[in-house]
Amino acid sequence: MIRWFAGHPTAANLLLVLLLAAGLFAAPQLKRETFPDYRPTEVSIEVVYRGASAADVEDAICRRLHDAVKGVDFLDELRCVAQDNLASATATMTAGGDVLRFLDELQTEVRALDTLPDRAEAPVIRELHRSDLVVAVAIAGDLPRRQLEDYALQLEERIMALPGVANVTLRGLSQRQWQVEVRRDVLGQYGLSARQLAERVARQSLDLPLGTLETADRDIQLRFTEQRRSLRELASLVVISEPEGGELTLGDIATLREVGERPEDKLRFNGETALVLEVSKSLRADALSVKAALETLLAEEHARVDGLLRLTLTQDMTGIVRDRLQMLVANGIMGLALVVLIMSLFFRPRLALWAVLGLPAAFMGAFLAMALTGLTLNMITLVALLMAIGIVMDDAIVITDNIAAHANEKRSPLDTVVSGARQVIPGVLSSFLTTVAVFAPLSFLAGEMGAVLEVLPVVLIAALAASLIEAFWILPHHLKGSIATLREQQASRFRTAFEVRFAQFRERVGQVADRAIHYRYPVLGGVLAVLLGSAGFLAGGHIGSEAMPAIDGDVLEARILMPQGTPLQRTEAVAAQVEAAMTRLDARYSPGQPGAAALVEAIQVRFNHNPSARESGAHVATVMVDLLTAERRNVTLDELTAAWQEEIGSIAGLERLIIQEPGFGPAGIPIELRLQGEDLDSLKRAAGELGARLASYAAVYNVIDDLRPGKPQRTFALAEGAYGLGLTGEDVAAQLRAALLGEIADTLRIGEQDVEVLVRQDLADRDSLDDLSDQTIVLANGSRVPLDVVTNMTERRDWARITRIDGRRTVTVEANVDTRLATGQTIINDLRKAWLGEFQQRHPGVSVSIEGQVANSAETGGSIGRGLLLGLVGIFVVLSFQFRSYVEPLIVMLSIPLAFVGAIWGHVLMGYYLSMPSLIGAASLAGIVVNNAILLIHFIKSHREAGLDSIAAAGQASRDRLRAILISSTTTIAGLLPLLAETSTQADAIKPLVIAVVFGLLSATVLVLLVLPALYVILDDLGWASPPAG
Repeated sequence: MIRWFAGHPTAANLLLVLLLAAGLFAAPQLKRETFPDYRPTEVSIEVVYRGASAADVEDAICRRLHDAVKGVDFLDELRCVAQDNLASATATMTAGGDVLRFLDELQTEVRALDTLPDRAEAPVIRELHRSDLVVAVAIAGDLPRRQLEDYALQLEERIMALPGVANVTLRGLSQRQWQVEVRRDVLGQYGLSARQLAERVARQSLDLPLGTLETADRDIQLRFTEQRRSLRELASLVVISEPEGGELTLGDIATLREVGERPEDKLRFNGETALVLEVSKSLRADALSVKAALETLLAEEHARVDGLLRLTLTQDMTGIVRDRLQMLVANGIMGLALVVLIMSLFFRPRLALWAVLGLPAAFMGAFLAMALTGLTLNMITLVALLMAIGIVMDDAIVITDNIAAHANEKRSPLDTVVSGARQVIPGVLSSFLTTVAVFAPLSFLAGEMGAVLEVLPVVLIAALAASLIEAFWILPHHLKGSIATLREQQASRFRTAFEVRFAQFRERVGQVADRAIHYRYPVLGGVLAVLLGSAGFLAGGHIGSEAMPAIDGDVLEARILMPQGTPLQRTEAVAAQVEAAMTRLDARYSPGQPGAAALVEAIQVRFNHNPSARESGAHVATVMVDLLTAERRNVTLDELTAAWQEEIGSIAGLERLIIQEPGFGPAGIPIELRLQGEDLDSLKRAAGELGARLASYAAVYNVIDDLRPGKPQRTFALAEGAYGLGLTGEDVAAQLRAALLGEIADTLRIGEQDVEVLVRQDLADRDSLDDLSDQTIVLANGSRVPLDVVTNMTERRDWARITRIDGRRTVTVEANVDTRLATGQTIINDLRKAWLGEFQQRHPGVSVSIEGQVANSAETGGSIGRGLLLGLVGIFVVLSFQFRSYVEPLIVMLSIPLAFVGAIWGHVLMGYYLSMPSLIGAASLAGIVVNNAILLIHFIKSHREAGLDSIAAAGQASRDRLRAILISSTTTIAGLLPLLAETSTQADAIKPLVIAVVFGLLSATVLVLLVLPALYVILDDLGWASPPAG
């Protein structure tokens, strides 16, 4: 095939055009994002149970949900959170399960559940993570609240029509209600309860089809319409009538008003009341394209509303994607330029040009593979392409170098390129196979971080495969035309001088290799000392470890948690204090930003929202700050967090204030410990002790657990004698519930919104304990009896939320870690030494498990280790087959630990912790560094077959392969060098991978050229090296 493609006038070029065209067609189809989608398949099951406490919800719903779904195939974990009025369960699927079957079985089991409380609403089941937030639109203006809401709902429909938009969520809008409130004495005057009044309203709010009247000439549809479509119409509804003809309407006895169901469902944007539309894209859509379409729509809306409304983009997630991808592309272009420069140094320009042509072919092949496998353009795939800049050049370099070495032989150009290419086939193919042997197992990593990192080997294998096709079937054809030029053209003075200098350098390296061979046993001792010393340094804990380096985003949040039962007005005052502190910081820091740009671009205060507390109500709020992009601002989030905390100062009555970025990314929560048991009081005591221990570490902050006291409660039970009055527990509970919580009599569709009609007692009759004592219960005969006569009341305080994981009560303790001082792994390791054992002895009924970053790191790190082990076995098999020996492959594989040494000390030198990207970079080294060693051993064996002894053959091979090894190593390093030198914090997540590859390759290159020849001779001394053929 090599001869056929090299000799055919058009085949090679047509193949090249086909590769390039396929890649160019596929590239625009790739969506752009920061990281690959790493989230597991999860299904949400929500059950609304109005008026129920967390304990009621746990017992009536969470326990029964677990019993119903615990047998579902592929169920990894069921987490059910019980809180007031709501059960929220999340079922997580085992990796590799059948998504459709998992979802279908869950729906079947939940819908078959017939033991849920009668007053609980039907379960709502939906698959999570089907969309990603792109950006939000804040809507504010000098319009009445109702008009603002109507416009927001209209704009929501227009945004949903944009291509790629999967969901639009309206924030700051509560369920619209027509609240009908009646004084208790008025109800008593007419012998009614709130429940009975609600039933009368419901019976008279009808809109029903009656059928069709079939007349002789046409059919007429009949309908009974008695629905009230406005508050005025509702007020005219007759609810009381007398035989004498007297009638009373709802408006005569009740106060009617239109309000939101929950006053705490509100937000402020830049100091004014607003609504926010959060725009999410489908998983297959491109975030930047969706935002561009939204910006076009908003430009049209600005012209249409003509200043009446202010539409502002906020919570922009695309800025991070754009900045990070642009940073990587810019570094890639610089790396590519360096590679071309290096190639031009070692080869004549025409040869260098044809060799570099393998890069676009490899990239296009990678783009095609990415499109076919559903991969995206993200930080990891772009780093893979940057690594490929140097790695895929290896094949072209070896073939070009060998063909150039045969150029002066008296053969035809076709014979020259064919023989030059064929001579290196064994080495190039084995290099490709060993690289694939390492990278292929790394394409199946476990855990969420594994899902992020496993795309890197896929892209590299695709690029390598494309480059191999180009190197053997396209490159020789192009080099064929340069053979005559190489023979005839006189080298330039620069080229001549460079070749002379390089020959001198090669001879000096050869002399050093000869000395290493001469003192081969001390060299072996030195190598072992370095390996053992590095391993001891690592095992001694002198290098910290973390899951994944954090990257500064552009949003910072202050999450406010007040005690349960705190009124909204108090929470608003605390939020205003937190917001004012950030405003002062903005004034302080903005003059120092580039171009004196404002540090704070927008501030949003959202009530009834706190992702850390995972509670809802008037006692929680979040202050969300949009910042100048990380690429531009000169203050880090860590610095700003500390300054904000200090500026806020102490706040009376505040239970917890957590300042952090919105999410933790694929690494997970830095510290997360799960306590499980059955007694909630014991769990709370254990959580308090654990939280205090964590807070004692200087590096740990934002310590929080998810078991907190709920609102004060009064519980009622039927008193002795109540049954004799004809009352049941259901009668009393229903009347109290309707009077205090309210009864929904009807739900209407008015304009763009659903409106509930709620009937209950007037606020003046339900805002104190005295009002509770004055409540009366209506008997079957219409008479009334005081509540305290038919019930016994007790005081208690339950928990705000109760979590059950796989059927067991669970409390989770979480914390953040300042990585400038320590890592989550360091803190957990310290806890494990002695404290956790003593802790469990003090709390025998509580089990402890470690989750979060530490567990994720262990899962992904273990799979990387297993993948590397499989790769090493694959390398050994390939090399044993090639070298016909079981020992010589071990010499080649010794370059791998030598590379790991460089990776370890590179992290020390650059001041980085070891992380999952470090491990994937180190594992990648195993497939990269053996390529040079393979060619070196291959040439040693060739020289021995030519009659040289092992010492001479090893020294000569080091000289012969210096050029190719140096070119292949320096091109790989040069491709990544700009990223290694990148000062932007946006590169921190993938810099450990780059450090591992660059420093590992540096150390391996030096040691391969100098140490491996010496080790080969030692094996020959021992008689273990295979003898030359012949």
